[in-house]
Amino acid sequence: MAKTQLNVRLDEDAADAARQAAETRHMTLQQYIEHLVRSDTDPLRAAFVASARDVITEYGDLIEERARAPRG
Repeated sequence: MAKTQLNVRLDEDAADAARQAAETRHMTLQQYIEHLVRSDTDPLRAAFVASARDVITEYGDLIEERARAPRG
């Protein structure tokens, strides 16, 4: 697939965070940014996040209550 060059300006903190995140994931900065864009625009991911949000909205109190309940 052909690549298109983009020039992006970030403040220094955001640039440092992006470099560090890419390094942590053993990716180049280019690979990391491409991964972020693909993840953010993936319709399947968007549907999953929306469904998860619905579950949390509907059952969040029950989940928290269960998480706080003594075990055993």
